[in-house]
Amino acid sequence: MSLDQSELLKKRDVQISKALSYLLRHGAQKEKLSINSNGYILVKDILSHNRLKTHKCTLEDLHRIVENNDKKRFHLKIVDDQEHICATQGHSLKTVKPSDEVLEPVLSLDQLPKRLVHGTNLQNAILIFKSGQIKKMNRNHVHLSPGVIGEDSEVVSGMRYSSNVHIFLKLNDSLLENLKLFKSINSVYLSAVDIPTDLVEKVILKKSLKMNSYQDEIATLQLLLDSKNIPCEIL
Repeated sequence: MSLDQSELLKKRDVQISKALSYLLRHGAQKEKLSINSNGYILVKDILSHNRLKTHKCTLEDLHRIVENNDKKRFHLKIVDDQEHICATQGHSLKTVKPSDEVLEPVLSLDQLPKRLVHGTNLQNAILIFKSGQIKKMNRNHVHLSPGVIGEDSEVVSGMRYSSNVHIFLKLNDSLLENLKLFKSINSVYLSAVDIPTDLVEKVILKKSLKMNSYQDEIATLQLLLDSKNIPCEIL
């Protein structure tokens, strides 16, 4: 395979992955696809949808994309000889309320990783600490990662690679008392409720944010954190 062909295949896989993410996380009902409460859709149905047919997506393509996806966004299973696919997290569909089969309830501190981090950007971080909550927004859950993506080799998902503000949570009994936490198939930790900033241990900004154009926003965030006695570092 030539370099050009390889790049075209990668581009097509990204397009298919985006179509899958949209249908499985957000658009199934609008697009008239039958999706169960765990977020699974029949593979034969999703392959028949125009968003995948546009890219001439085959079963082989779908299997390759699920297997190779760097964030492990999708999961396949076979039930009664029929293959089903779901998004591992990130749903905004309110009818999707995954059971223990898909999301593992976190009931003790022993089930938590060494770190729980919410990745975001500078502007959103300011809104978070002004409001006093990390909010779900239009998603069903707040996403938390067991580390920093791109830095911790075992972390594959839970935040965007572009996240330049990392909000670390306190791992104590108060966390479990205040939050309804789950662990997804791809090891993302999910809170079913908004997270109060009282549960924040510290905030770390990426070193790249020391650029002059961000100084006002950094100063605003630091003042907010100081008012809440939350340590802030730039690394």
